[in-house]
Amino acid sequence: MTKEELIQAFEDKIKEYQQDIIELSEDKKLETLADVRARVKSKPQAIKYKTGHRVIDYKMGGFSEGSFINVAGVNFSGKTTLVLDIIQNISNHNRAVFFSFEMYENLLISNKLVDSSIDNNLVIVQDKYDLLQIEAIIRNEAEKGVKFFAIDSMMKIKTNVKQQDYQKVSTISSTLARLTQELGIIILLINQMALTDIREKRLEFKGSGDVSYDSDVSLFITVDDDENRTLHCKKDRINERTWTEDITDRKFKDQQPVVVEYRTEVDMPLL
Repeated sequence: MTKEELIQAFEDKIKEYQQDIIELSEDKKLETLADVRARVKSKPQAIKYKTGHRVIDYKMGGFSEGSFINVAGVNFSGKTTLVLDIIQNISNHNRAVFFSFEMYENLLISNKLVDSSIDNNLVIVQDKYDLLQIEAIIRNEAEKGVKFFAIDSMMKIKTNVKQQDYQKVSTISSTLARLTQELGIIILLINQMALTDIREKRLEFKGSGDVSYDSDVSLFITVDDDENRTLHCKKDRINERTWTEDITDRKFKDQQPVVVEYRTEVDMPLL
């Protein structure tokens, strides 16, 4: 995408926001809960997708449509390995997109993406760093039915406007979170932790606190002095539970991942 095209896309986005403001200011009928319920019922049933990662599938039942998932950890903790394991497992049965901004393609192919059976299902994007470009690709692929996107990493994404670091992080986070909800897709974003948080052993994302707020699922990988690795789920908006699990052996893969229905109505005991 050329500079002129990026500027045009930015201007189009401004016009879109202006139109939204005009529509909101108009005297329009607000939806009741009955209206929302009827609209949701008319849509296809929401589903969860098994990831092929033994711990995540056991603890969470997989990832739900419309989820913004952040994965963070110290350097060399295995963030990229975890995300690539998941996206490769998913690519066995579904088309997926991986934005690879961190790893040299020779290393990516020879060390990480060695399974050639997924070659036609996994799209690799290496040179579209701008947030508008990323959004355009996601929208285009989502229109084709693609549900799975992974980005390595937050720090490599650029925005068009000059912003402070925390503002940039907030813009990226809110944009990706909005896309998951609007398009019903799953986005996995590899994130960072601040050095002070690592030293104090706090599980927090680097930059704006909006990342934690926007995330539907927050995953952190910690490594102790003996190289033992632990996966922490600090936030799970769907299942409303947190957990920790040892993943030192890195034997992530379960049986071939399958698509499973996520029931929106289940029998629950009265409290």
